Amino acid sequence: MKYKTINKKNYLINNTRSVLGQITNWRWYLFWIKDFIQGGAIYKTYKELQKDYINSNETNKKKIDELLNEAKKNTKFYAKIKSNNIKDFPVINKYIINQNYNEICSKKYTNKKLHKMCTSGSTGTPFEILQNSKKRKKVLAELIFFNKLCGYEFGKRQVFFRVWTEKNKKNKIQSFLQNLIPIDISNLDDQSIEHIAKYIKNDKHINNILSYASTLDLVSKYMLNKKMKPKDFSVDSIISGSELLQDTTRKNLKRLFNCNIVSRYSNQENGILAQECIEHQEMHLNNTNYYIEFLKLDSDEDATEGEMARIVVTDLYNYAMPMIRYDTGDIAIYNNVSKCGKKERLITELYGRRVDTIFDTKGNALSPHVITNNMWGVKGMLQFKFQQKGINKYNIIINMEENKKIDIEELKEKFKRILGQDALIEVEYVEEIPILSSGKRKYIENLYKVMK
Repeated sequence: MKYKTINKKNYLINNTRSVLGQITNWRWYLFWIKDFIQGGAIYKTYKELQKDYINSNETNKKKIDELLNEAKKNTKFYAKIKSNNIKDFPVINKYIINQNYNEICSKKYTNKKLHKMCTSGSTGTPFEILQNSKKRKKVLAELIFFNKLCGYEFGKRQVFFRVWTEKNKKNKIQSFLQNLIPIDISNLDDQSIEHIAKYIKNDKHINNILSYASTLDLVSKYMLNKKMKPKDFSVDSIISGSELLQDTTRKNLKRLFNCNIVSRYSNQENGILAQECIEHQEMHLNNTNYYIEFLKLDSDEDATEGEMARIVVTDLYNYAMPMIRYDTGDIAIYNNVSKCGKKERLITELYGRRVDTIFDTKGNALSPHVITNNMWGVKGMLQFKFQQKGINKYNIIINMEENKKIDIEELKEKFKRILGQDALIEVEYVEEIPILSSGKRKYIENLYKVMK
């Protein structure tokens, strides 16, 4: 019998691999060591979420009072309000924030380093939100907490399917440290979907998938057509965000991966507002970091249980740019009855962004986020609507700040690179984009419905 010679070099290599194999999630350790050195703010918030998640105080009166006092003291927008009752503060939205941007920003943070978040969202109004350091740490803590609830632990490999642009993409070092695989879905043609499906199947270290619901729908249908099964994957959990997760998509994902599948309600400007529990698919609110109201569609009065309502959020920790009674543009139905012991309101039905699918000039479907993310850089824009009127005909309707103009030809060329060089694009200026009967603006609209 012949034996392989084990020299000193091979022994060290094999032994090192064995040790590293036992500490597979070294990123987790490094993250918490760094937080400890910096004072442990993220860990403290994480433990607070852990403690309050089931029996949280829904009103958060002390946190609300502190926020309102800071806002009245340090911002021009809220300075004239004498009351300390949050119901006496105005309901705001992206349009109002853009119109009063400097007045809403706190003078206390004028010369301090702040984190910037760019977003567009369901109203088609792109804007930039400033966040102070404490707020940013709250966002990181809630991300770690809610990820763990669905079975994903920070540091394990995560695939993030979204539209990646210059404003939101991560550099290679950030991706490596987070063990994040960012995959761009700007073009959802057959070849791109095939690439995504093969990547998930071939990488056996992928623990979690974070994606738009629409992307999950397309990819899961492709995988089922290719007869893929749970044994082909190593995925333990899937998080769907930004759009409503359809029941058919959820069933397809369950057949494919046989893993935890949850729908998350979050936005760029605030953070994670609610997330489904695995057992009952009830969407529980993040009452620790936010005060969430459900208001009637046609007034700022409280909606009743079971009534379709607007979701209005007060961010309890963003002191740099107080977002008090912020209308997210989303609509939901809530009730006060939970199947798993929660003692406060929860969302039973969430109506996401009302958008249509846009196709390029060759008939390939595009993610709606391709449109919104490429409108981020338009300075002075208050609102927009993107329409497809023919197989290669498109219309961009824009509401701009007074005396502000854009380079129309540059905008057209940008979208031609996405839609096709034979795209015929018209740009129209308006003073206001009308809302739907639901109270929301449909910012992406297909009037042609072309299918490949």
